[in-house]
Amino acid sequence: MGAVGRAWSLGGAAAILSFAFSWVPSYWADEVATMRATMLPPAELLRFTTTHVDAGHTVYYLALHYWASVFGFGEASTRGFSAVGVGVATALLALIGQRLGRPRLALLAAALFALMPRMTWAGTEARSYAWTAALAAAVWLILLIALERGGWWWVLLGVVATFSVAVFLTTSTLLAAQLAYVLLRRRRAALPLLAAWLAALAAASPVLYLGWSQRAQVSWIGANGAFTPWTVLVEPWGETSWAYGLAVWLVLIVGAVRWRETLRRACPDWLLLAGAWVVVPFVITVGLSLIVTPLFTARYLTFAMPGFAMLLSAALASLVSLRTRRVAAAVAVALVLIAIPTYIGQRMPFAKPRESDLRLVAQTVHDHSRPGDAILFAPGRPREALYAYPQDFDGLVDLALKTPFPASGKFSDDTVPLSKRTERLAGIRSVLLVIPRHGTPCTQPRDAATLRAHGYIPVARWPTHREVVCRFTRD
Repeated sequence: MGAVGRAWSLGGAAAILSFAFSWVPSYWADEVATMRATMLPPAELLRFTTTHVDAGHTVYYLALHYWASVFGFGEASTRGFSAVGVGVATALLALIGQRLGRPRLALLAAALFALMPRMTWAGTEARSYAWTAALAAAVWLILLIALERGGWWWVLLGVVATFSVAVFLTTSTLLAAQLAYVLLRRRRAALPLLAAWLAALAAASPVLYLGWSQRAQVSWIGANGAFTPWTVLVEPWGETSWAYGLAVWLVLIVGAVRWRETLRRACPDWLLLAGAWVVVPFVITVGLSLIVTPLFTARYLTFAMPGFAMLLSAALASLVSLRTRRVAAAVAVALVLIAIPTYIGQRMPFAKPRESDLRLVAQTVHDHSRPGDAILFAPGRPREALYAYPQDFDGLVDLALKTPFPASGKFSDDTVPLSKRTERLAGIRSVLLVIPRHGTPCTQPRDAATLRAHGYIPVARWPTHREVVCRFTRD
């Protein structure tokens, strides 16, 4: 098998690794936004994102829409699309390393990347993060080829860069990263590189403009304390694992101390490319977050993780010249072992943020409802279940609905308290009310009081992981 074949075989293995059991966790709020968008007809999807929110994700939503039109809208399909993205990024990273003349180091970097907790997470997420890494890797690989062959490769670089920016706006920082690399290595290529990227930015300018105009939708970043030792030093690659983050830093420090060995076993181009890929987007994102508007959150830097894997592999390779190669092998195995608990945890039923149990709520409603019954979510409870698993709510009356998505102009419905829409109870014999699980009896929420005032009594309750589904009936 040739070098290209080995790279794509490794990419296939990475895709399978990411895909395995990715369907187990319930969808969570961000993924429900994906589902809401991708289930729309393309024309309606474009109208919604360009007019209201998430213009910066439009290309990804369209791609997933057509993928799901073939493979379905369930977790296995939508997250499988991300797993394919991880596999493509892994293969392209291996090809980048081979292009730099270090085939063995390339395979090590690709393996470390595929096993990185950030990437095994990205493969379980129905969001664009895995594909940002794949597109970033494609942009770097094409740059290396263009530096050697020129011609139409610069055009291809501009085309792929356009898609990269359109899929995720933050990847536009790769312009500065690639410019830094070229200026330090091959200055004569700076002009065609700039031309390719400026053409890409011009082509993607509608998405850039709309994304900037909709920046208020990420105002939550500044409110959540974006800059902490955890979010800056661990989360971008370690996801939820302090142990992995600490181990990685130890390897990187050893590689820095043994910089001559690191340089010899990698190469100047390897370290420069990897450093530019990681450091430049990081610095720009942090700088813009501090000066202009909040942009920094760890998962937004997923597209820089192939470069980080290159740095990690070079540091790990520096250990080979110690007394025995077994040291390097032992450290590599240790990194894998440390990552395993995180990998398993990412594939538990309630692994998503806030221990999302949308699927269990939907299944409970489905199992205990009949056509003509009504569904009601107490304020603050997860109405996302209606869109994550719509088939489980077929035939039910949505009592609180005022203005549905997408007419509301956001990724949520406009709702009204039941007390203002009691006429909807006419002809409804049974209501399923979803309330918080911990310490809340079925009769406590305000909507429960409204139901009781109209003759409903609680007759059953079914706890889920975070919620309780209560049945109210009247004669």
